[in-house]
Amino acid sequence: MTLSDTTERRLPDWEFGGYPYGLMPLTLPEPGMRWLDGDLAGVLRQRALLSADAEVSADPEPDSIDQLLWFRWIIGNQAASALWQVLDDELGLVLSEALPTAARNAAALLDGYSALLIYAGVPTREAYARLIRPVMAMQHRSFSGRWAVDYVPVMAKLHALRGAYRGRTAPADVARVIEASRVNQRVHVAVAAKLVPSDDSLLRANDGLALGKTTRENVALYDAFYSTAREVTSRQRVVEQLLLRVRAIRRDLRVNGLYPTGSDSAHERPGKLWDATVAGIEARTGEVLEEAAHAAVAALRQPVTD
Repeated sequence: MTLSDTTERRLPDWEFGGYPYGLMPLTLPEPGMRWLDGDLAGVLRQRALLSADAEVSADPEPDSIDQLLWFRWIIGNQAASALWQVLDDELGLVLSEALPTAARNAAALLDGYSALLIYAGVPTREAYARLIRPVMAMQHRSFSGRWAVDYVPVMAKLHALRGAYRGRTAPADVARVIEASRVNQRVHVAVAAKLVPSDDSLLRANDGLALGKTTRENVALYDAFYSTAREVTSRQRVVEQLLLRVRAIRRDLRVNGLYPTGSDSAHERPGKLWDATVAGIEARTGEVLEEAAHAAVAALRQPVTD
């Protein structure tokens, strides 16, 4: 099958959620439980449409700024969960020194995660405190990103990778992965400080009884909040769902820009934390996400014919 076989003849309509800024569920396996072999057709279709989307005239604007910010929060976190599953596989290969291409893919995916943090984190402090934080608190008073089960093995592998090269020089491609992980940490801290300058997260504010610890129940609450269902599926299906979300994000950015009118939070960026490395990801958010999408396809290591 070639890309030309899967490309629609007409320019693609908005697909994600059925209408612009709509939402849809994400289906992921438990970490490490992916089928290795699956159908590539859906990946090829999304990859072709990722390019075809560039020819589409502007999509409509959202009905309200709240609709846009909620869309970004949910789709950004969903895309991160799918991306982490692919990144987990690539980091395993980097640690085993099995495939040089894995390091290049992993670095691009880490940068993609950084871009997703910036994209989802664009609400003003007022909008975050009014629209997003209270809904998370209704899900659980100590609602926490620590319950993102797909990130747990990624954190462990990044820690192992940094430890493996502590005190010795890493190969250039591996050094790029380690640097991308450091940039990602800076982005995470900067975005968190932008949204909640007091560092008073729900977990810190309400975790007197250690309710924020990761349990099966809390993981289920986290998944439910982001409309994520768990079932055994293929790596190809994970990548397909990631590409679908990257497409929707890029179409949003073409219409609304990173900082949309009506909720421009650029002035709330914490100056000391928002350094040149963070700003570099911010300036290329759409491009960085496209590069991450292509890295996810490359991680499948199946022939893809242009």
